[in-house]
Parts: sequence; C-alpha cells; structure tokens
Amino acid sequence: MMIKLTKIFVLLVSLQCIMAGCKDPWNDHSELNEPLLGKNLLEVIETNPDLSRFKDLLVRTGYDKTLASSYKFTVWAPQNSALEQLDESVLNDTARLKQFVGNYIVSQPYSTKISDTVTLRLKTLNGKYVRFGAKKLEGITLVQQDLFAGNGVLHVLNGIVYPKQNILEYMNNTSFKQKDYIKSLEYDAIDSARAEQIGVDPVTSKPIYKPGTGIIKKNYLFDKTGGLADEGQEYTVILLQDDAIDAELAKFQPYTGGDHPLVDNAYTVLKDLVFRKAIDIDTLKSAELISDDGVRVPFRKDAVLEKIKTSNGFIYRMSSASVALADKIMPVRREGETPDGFSRTDKAGNIALRLRRAPLSEGAYLYNDIYVFNHKVPLFHVKYNFHKVYKGKYKIYWVAPNDSQDKTFKQRIAFNNFDGDYLEKTVPLKDYSEVEVGEYTVDKYGDLTVYIIADNNGTDGINSINLDYFKLVPVLP
Repeated sequence: MMIKLTKIFVLLVSLQCIMAGCKDPWNDHSELNEPLLGKNLLEVIETNPDLSRFKDLLVRTGYDKTLASSYKFTVWAPQNSALEQLDESVLNDTARLKQFVGNYIVSQPYSTKISDTVTLRLKTLNGKYVRFGAKKLEGITLVQQDLFAGNGVLHVLNGIVYPKQNILEYMNNTSFKQKDYIKSLEYDAIDSARAEQIGVDPVTSKPIYKPGTGIIKKNYLFDKTGGLADEGQEYTVILLQDDAIDAELAKFQPYTGGDHPLVDNAYTVLKDLVFRKAIDIDTLKSAELISDDGVRVPFRKDAVLEKIKTSNGFIYRMSSASVALADKIMPVRREGETPDGFSRTDKAGNIALRLRRAPLSEGAYLYNDIYVFNHKVPLFHVKYNFHKVYKGKYKIYWVAPNDSQDKTFKQRIAFNNFDGDYLEKTVPLKDYSEVEVGEYTVDKYGDLTVYIIADNNGTDGINSINLDYFKLVPVLP
C-alpha cells in the first residue's frame, strides 16, 4: 500500500511541475532521492544529524505528529548551526515556539522546480505567509532542496526565519500618532450572530437585541480598506512622521467639518495612505501611488526613512507624503441616466434613459442621458445621492442637450432640500456644451442629495428635464 501511495504522490508532484513549466522529477532519480520516498517527513528529518535541533523543536511543539501523518506538506528545516542563533526568549515561551516552528511548514508539496519560475506566497501552519522563490525562503538560502518524502518535500536552510508581524501588529507596537488616529476611527457595532435577540420591532420587522450583547469593535478605516491584520491580503501602508501626519490633518481640516469633525478629518487623510497590494519601492518606477479613491499620493524614495517588511505587505515610514488639495478634493460628477429616485413613482412612462449620438458637427460621439417629458407635474424632480462630499464652495456645471423637442425650458438644481434654494437655467435647443449653472457651498462634510427639478408648471414641452451629466467642481485656493 505504501508503494502505491508513493507512486501516486510522485505522479502528483510531476503534474504540479508540468503545470508550472518544469521537467518531470522522475527524469533525474538523483534529485528525487528514491530511498526517502518510503519515509514520511519526520523520518527523513530524523535521518539527518544536522537537523537534530529542528527535530527536537518539532517534538516540543507537537508538529512531529503532524509530519508523521498522511497529509502532504513542505518543510524548510534550519540546520543545527542556524538554530544556535535562536533567541532564548522564543525557546522559553511555548506559544512563541509553536509559532516559530509552524513558520517552516506549509500544506502541500512545493519543489524548487516551481519556485524557480515564480515567487510563491504560501500560508504556513501558524497562519502567517512566507515567500518561497529562487531557492530561497524569505531570503534565506537553501543548502539542500527537493528531498521528496512519502508525504511531502523537505528543504534545508542555512538560516532561520522568524514569523513577521503583520501591519497592524507592527503599528500597534509603535508610538506614532498615526496609530492613535487609526484607533480614533473605532466604533461599536452589533454582531447579530453574537447578540441575544429578545423580540422583533413591530414597525420595521427588525430584530430587537438584549442591550449590551453582541457588541463588537469596528473601524471606519478598516471598513474601507479591510483589516490590516488580515494575513491573506497584502497591503502597503505609508506611516508618516508625527509632524507630517499632523500637517496633513491641518491641511484638510477646513474641508471635513461634519457631524464628527475629528473622525471625518482622520478618515479623510488615512484612507489614502493604505493600498491593497504589496508595493516594493525598490522596483517602483513612478514617484506617486494612486489610492482606491483615485487620489495621487507622492511616494518619493528620498522621503522614505525606513522600509518594513511584514507578513502581509510593506510599511514605509516617511518624512512626507503631502497630497495636493486638488488631488484629494476632486470634482463630483454624476451621469443623468443614473438617478436614485423621483418625486413621483407613477411617471415611469414619461422617463427615458437613453443612448444618443451627438450630431456630426459636434463630433458624432455617443452619450447617455435622462429625458423626462409630458409628465404634467409642476416641480417634478429627479434625485441623486452622494456620500462623503467635502465641505466648501463648488461651481456647478451641467450638459443638457435638449435635442428631442422644439421648445426651450427652464430647469433647476437644488441641494439637500428640493423645495429650498435653487439654481435655475433656461435649457436651449441642441446645446451639447458644458454650461456653468452657478455656485453652491456645501456647509458640512458628509452626505449630499442633489435634485434636478422641472419648471413650476404642468405644460408639456416647457417643464421637461434633460441631463447628460452634472458636476460639482471645488473652488480651491
């Protein structure tokens, strides 16, 4: 039975190599080291006197039983001379020792035939990730490789690889202000799976939970970026010096005064210092990064004070990453054909979301628009919702082609209150230009509702609504 299992394992390894573009391991019996195929990984380690220290650590942590099982693994075993350098504090701490040893073992076999062509990021048994490529594990050279056992592959290292902290673990162990600003974005939420339900709201039909149950901590920044402790996701984080982060907060403070000004200010700055991928500045050609919100963030090598490699990406401690006002507080644009609601729900037959072509004299380009016609409702309106709009003055523009009727009409735009103050323009016939409608000041950071409103009459043709798009362009110093 063992011989059959060995043959099946070798076949699987061969298929793995073929998929990765490498040659069949059986083409070189010396590389396979055939006598080892009848042993499990623990037995192979036991046969090598230079791995006796690592074998002892396997026994102390219980991983000896893991490597003697029928499951498949890859093991990178440090030589005795390498383990002589192991910190005594790790040896004397059971939990840290188990984490240390687990850092050298991953599920499934990985040979150097595969990792020669690409660097693999592999999840170890301690939950951390390591990089294996070019006959190195996390930069430590292999002195022996591809020792195939019956249940996996063994490689021998000439150094040790300590488990790295993830980004959040590292930052939580610093005294930088940025850590405190991130913590300021925490809030309480209810986890329905943990909360005790005591009833149902008769009006909303939503569950009622027992007070104080199911309360968990969440974070506005992590809601957007994902938790920086997530080992499976790679990140790049810019960690600014205290004076630099304070300067960024002060710069954007006038534009983030909302219901929660300190939280809004911190969120505005921090969200563009986290990137959901590992970025190695040593191979980066550009001097800027683009955040998920499209914000251009300066990323100059001469501003990098320290590069920290973590288990889930990179942290760059920087003296400066000053984002220009115009690169963060950008125009807010909305296509007319993407409304969030209407003042009446019984006028669907009078609302057209259209694909149109401009005349040849305008370039014959295609565009989409909304056209509301013959609805007979004075002040009929279309609603558009926005979130996290910055405080400040904006110039308002729209494109309203009015290419489907023979009459001009008046059209309004209002903000947050459809029957409050508004800007109004007459919409001429067949005008494909961008028209400045006026100015509006957003008085606080946060949600904004925009209404496009028909004229105050019920006459067909002169109370229409037509809109290709509108936009709010910030007026910045």
